[in-house]
Amino acid sequence: MVDKLPRSIKVKVDGLSISCLFRKAGGESIVFIHGLGASKETFLEVFELGEFQSFTVLAADLVGFGDSDKPVDFSYLMKDQAKILRKTIDFFDLGCLHVVAHSMGGIIGIELGEMVPDRILSFIDAEGNITAEDCTMSKQVEEMGEEHFTREGLEQLKSSIAEESERSKNDVLKDYLKSLSKATPKSLYKSVVSTVQESYHGGLLERFAQLPFYKCYIYGERNKDVFPAEELLREQGIPVFYVSGSGHSMMKENPNEFYGLVMDTVSRCSRKCASDS
Repeated sequence: MVDKLPRSIKVKVDGLSISCLFRKAGGESIVFIHGLGASKETFLEVFELGEFQSFTVLAADLVGFGDSDKPVDFSYLMKDQAKILRKTIDFFDLGCLHVVAHSMGGIIGIELGEMVPDRILSFIDAEGNITAEDCTMSKQVEEMGEEHFTREGLEQLKSSIAEESERSKNDVLKDYLKSLSKATPKSLYKSVVSTVQESYHGGLLERFAQLPFYKCYIYGERNKDVFPAEELLREQGIPVFYVSGSGHSMMKENPNEFYGLVMDTVSRCSRKCASDS
């Protein structure tokens, strides 16, 4: 384990303040993309692991989340989030990328992969949205309507998470609640609408399968029977892995195994990419 963690820094991208955890190293880069209501701290543990010290690592708060700006006039479309993330990546002058995306972030990872396919070496999708059935909380929020969600739905959601965290003594839920509380009703609801739209009508599974670089999908073991896409993924030739003793927040519930899978993938796919030639 490494004692010193990186400080959060803010960079300006298209006039927006984007909050990042960033560590520069001599090797290839790994970019982490968080999910709905979460933040860059979702991946804090990677900065503590000695085996990742030779990699440049970036985890950024998406627009509307964490400590990044939350403009009322931003679209919060997944494609526009990917555009800002790409410019954030370019700000740090990153070349070859390994992408690790969680939940809603998986959609943004697909968008990013379509934008800069020659720069991506591998893509690890951790329970990212790829089918309509992957919309659980997001579908419930969308059905509330923006007015109801803004007026009382968000507070009801927070109360429900707080009660479950207390009942189960689950610190992961407690940490998620802290991140969720930094988002605004608008940033959450608009992100939900885009997530649901893409999951139902965006052809995400086919687009994921067609990305021209190595990709794999990771489930938390407890969700094996919750999300039904494993067979569809395997039919597309996409490797599927499980993180034992964990659910959706596998990188928090079993970080050693999760990051072990990340390291296996990164090591296998480490090579020169087109932008370096």
